[in-house]
Amino acid sequence: MLSFIVPAHDEEAAIATTVRAIRAAAESVQAPFEIIVVDDSSSDRTAALAAAEGAQVLRVERRQIAAARNAGARVARGETFVFVDADT
Repeated sequence: MLSFIVPAHDEEAAIATTVRAIRAAAESVQAPFEIIVVDDSSSDRTAALAAAEGAQVLRVERRQIAAARNAGARVARGETFVFVDADT
């Protein structure tokens, strides 16, 4: 399984598009996957939009991208981790 881990802080403008793009890429290669958005102290609708697109959302209060990535890796179930910036 592939685990896509997306650290995000106030990424309301981009997160839905990013999650959809990850899903489309993973589905095109027919690999099992999960998408984990690590919402790091967002004050906007980042978490709700990511969840609406089917991502698992993990909330952290660190304001540090490395800590957000590590939090996502701790809950990921895949054998391979793919870290993707929320505004990619």
